[in-house]
Amino acid sequence: MSMLHPPRFALQSSEGNHLCLKADTGAVIELFVLEEDIIRVLVLPEGKLQGPASWAVAPGAEDVPLQGRDRRDLSGFALPSFALRTTPGQLQIETALIRLSIALEGGFCQWELRQEGQWQSVLADRPTQAYNFGYWDEQVYHYLRRQPEEMYFGLGERAGDMNRAGQSYEMRNIDAMGYSARNTDPLYKHIPFYITWLPKTGAGFGLFYDTLSDCRFDMGRELDNYHGHYRYFTAPHGDLDYYFIASPGTPLAATRRFTWLTGRPAWMPKWGLGYSGSTMSYTDAPDAQVQMGQFIAKCREHDILCDSFHLSSGYTSIGPKRYVFHWNTEKFPDPHGFVRSYLDASIHLCANIKPCLLRDHPQFEQARQAGLLICDSQGEPAWVQFWDEVGAYLDFTNPATLDWWRANVKQALLDYGVSATWNDNNEFEVWTGDAYAHGFGQQYPVRQAKVLQTMLMMQASRQAQLEAAPQRRPFLVSRSGGAGMQRYVQTWSGDNYTSWETLRYNLKMGLGLALSGVSNIGHDIGGFSGPGGGEG
Repeated sequence: MSMLHPPRFALQSSEGNHLCLKADTGAVIELFVLEEDIIRVLVLPEGKLQGPASWAVAPGAEDVPLQGRDRRDLSGFALPSFALRTTPGQLQIETALIRLSIALEGGFCQWELRQEGQWQSVLADRPTQAYNFGYWDEQVYHYLRRQPEEMYFGLGERAGDMNRAGQSYEMRNIDAMGYSARNTDPLYKHIPFYITWLPKTGAGFGLFYDTLSDCRFDMGRELDNYHGHYRYFTAPHGDLDYYFIASPGTPLAATRRFTWLTGRPAWMPKWGLGYSGSTMSYTDAPDAQVQMGQFIAKCREHDILCDSFHLSSGYTSIGPKRYVFHWNTEKFPDPHGFVRSYLDASIHLCANIKPCLLRDHPQFEQARQAGLLICDSQGEPAWVQFWDEVGAYLDFTNPATLDWWRANVKQALLDYGVSATWNDNNEFEVWTGDAYAHGFGQQYPVRQAKVLQTMLMMQASRQAQLEAAPQRRPFLVSRSGGAGMQRYVQTWSGDNYTSWETLRYNLKMGLGLALSGVSNIGHDIGGFSGPGGGEG
């Protein structure tokens, strides 16, 4: 479509709670009336899905299928009755809490909430090019009107103030070591959900964009004279697939429903609530096992209760570099005895693991020949920079990789008595377009869904722990993740800079994560980069 003329839609089908509008250009808008307080909109400019399945949506469930949830799967939803009204220019859907009006010319949406028996307008698409119906490029766009009193909360782990109004954020998971908790963006996590709150009327709603693509949210930082005040979401890949979640009376209602939609936080063992020690200096020392033993002795000497210890990656080193699943027996002459000494002291070990194999890793060639690595179009490893060396990421969309990973977690760690896994450095910083994932048999460019690799890694680690100890609650930690990560892991706010300002703004980061469904969180309160600190 060379001109910016909006397509004209008509109701093509209405089957149960799934409605389909189609334009003469081939563009399609699908509507899903899922709950009294949740309606989903799927905009397909070419009339077909471009993105993969969903690994985020698990309504009331513990998890999603390994290969994802079909985008049109309605299982788990209440699918309430609703009123449907049509006129020559508009289609209107009404539930007990939401009224959605769609202009058939252009598909523009206007949302109302029922508050104390009255309908209140809370959201509207921007009237000029709200969607990208082939106007500009191949990217996904959603432009919304912005009201001056609106407040925005969520978007997961973000630097700065809790109210995101007037800011712009990029979701591109990255190893932001030494970041400023006040200014740095992007960071480690990919949770494209936020709450809009209207303080004057006490009304609000959540918007969840179900995408695995890197994406950007502009919350009013950008201005353009021709379009009025607006905010927007954009992503280079996938589909515009969003959920509107009513939040009458309190912004927390949207968080509760979003957490129900993407999965409740995993229950942790009791010991996961206690003090957990960690430092890189012990495992980086040449006498690491002795240093770790002295920590136990100091806890006893000072009557400090310690329930767990995060075992940094120095235990895997060969020289200065780190090699996942490899025990350095010079530093740890007796790994079994070392782990047993901690268990005897009632301290559980949470061992650091990383999803990238350096090119001189002892198992690199084996993994390469077995096809377990992310490769380019020629079948060669897709090389990336990683911890002082070049390496290649494991491809967790390959079932063989999942089997290999679970086996190594068990053989190298759990069989020794290690209790938990610390899934670290798992941002999957693959930037080249010539890197491909197995995709469970449907190959795709890795950059279209990097966060999926992160999610499948933590899912595989959790499965290994469940297989090794089916009667115990698994405990996992992950630095990176996406929407739904709370089903598997707890997390922390990453490798921050050591300062009082960091401590202040990390608290805001934690609240942003909690409002985005990830409530089991912590921080490096002593700092990581800068004066003191360090634990990876």
